[in-house]
Amino acid sequence: MKRYGVQRASTFLAAAAAASLVAAQAQAGGLVVARFGGEHGHPTASNPTAIYYNPAGLSLGSGTRLMIDATLAWRAYTYERPPEAIGQILDGAYDPGTPQGGTPSGDGVAANSGKAELFNVLASPFIGVASDLGIEGLGVGAGFYVPIGGQSKWSQTDAVAGYPGAEDGAQRWWVEEGQIRSLYITAAGSYYIKPARLALGIGVNMVKSEIFTVRARNGDGSDDLVNRYSDADGNFGDRLKEGRGLVDLSSWDLALSAGLVYQPIDGMYVGLSYQSQPGFGENTLEGRSLKILAQSETVEADAEAIQTMPDIVRWGWRWREGMNEYRLFGDYTRWSVFENQCIQSVGSSTPCDLANIPRNWEDTIGVRAGYSRWITPSVELYVGAGYDASAVPDETLEPALYDAEKVTAGLGGRFSLFDDSLGIAATYTQVIYFDRETDPWPRDPNTGRLIPQGAFASAANPNSAGTYKQ
Repeated sequence: MKRYGVQRASTFLAAAAAASLVAAQAQAGGLVVARFGGEHGHPTASNPTAIYYNPAGLSLGSGTRLMIDATLAWRAYTYERPPEAIGQILDGAYDPGTPQGGTPSGDGVAANSGKAELFNVLASPFIGVASDLGIEGLGVGAGFYVPIGGQSKWSQTDAVAGYPGAEDGAQRWWVEEGQIRSLYITAAGSYYIKPARLALGIGVNMVKSEIFTVRARNGDGSDDLVNRYSDADGNFGDRLKEGRGLVDLSSWDLALSAGLVYQPIDGMYVGLSYQSQPGFGENTLEGRSLKILAQSETVEADAEAIQTMPDIVRWGWRWREGMNEYRLFGDYTRWSVFENQCIQSVGSSTPCDLANIPRNWEDTIGVRAGYSRWITPSVELYVGAGYDASAVPDETLEPALYDAEKVTAGLGGRFSLFDDSLGIAATYTQVIYFDRETDPWPRDPNTGRLIPQGAFASAANPNSAGTYKQ
């Protein structure tokens, strides 16, 4: 098991103000990275994070509250690709006049396998404001945040003579540098029905989805480093085949959220919320692509990507008893809709001509428990622990969008100042990922080439088998 750490600082103000803090998120299931608010970001929260987790919570607070959440996350991650995962290893001459794509034995194998490493420090904010506008039972709010996505930049490795692409690492067929994320701008409202002890809320989100990726890419979707040419006498020579691809795409889509919070007794809250898919289903991101092949000119074209992001159901319970508070909350994320990513040139007669990447992700659950103790009315200490399932099955696990089962543990404190007009919180969260290892595809005994399995039988991609540690 490997670990990475997350530090978070949050500022809460009872009146509007401005502040600037650095932020980033730790990953939950799949690409959902919503950790803002720390132990106080959940479906029964009354602070401005309710804008996302459950808009019904906005009417549980009073006055005007500004929240700036700042998280600093760092992670170390390695992927080790075995030689057995290379599509075709070339050991000598082949049929005269027929070029044979593959990876030469010896230095070629070293250039196309081995350990790749990543160490990144990530940052992004949550900024939200909520108010009752002086009306009892009302809560409205607005915010900006990044609940879905991530980014990575991999370290370069040792050069291998004759294979210039080797410096970009064994993971380069999936990513050298990239990000996939959804930025949310949200307006939400809630009303507390006092006789029913029930709060209802709804939110409207404008979602900007982005994909930016640089990776190694061949026109046929293989991981071949060269094309080998032979003559009738058994002499042969190699021409570099490995190329590069870049896509930079984005879209704006609408999403909605809704929720309720019920207060069965004083101090106890039960919440349930729903966050819709961006665009309510399939999204088309548009932008540009670059295709750089070893033996041809660079091609720049308008491009688009077609993908589907999940919807999320969240639930939560908290109970404030005197100087103690107990919390339990979780989520169900419908990642099974993320079946593939089709990236293609606009107007191309060949569907998914730039990339056809099977995903076949699985629905995930997450659960978290927390406890707070107020040392004084203005000083709170808290702890929490949780579990998140992995969205990525072994079949489609690869370095660009990695996930694994994980557990988290956090502790921190919140301090109120100036008669509760200013609150400052600091949290440290440790995220522990479980290592994963996947096996290479079987090899054809006649040709020596790997035989793609499952969804990859009809979608040409390199084999991402290997050991993943974070």
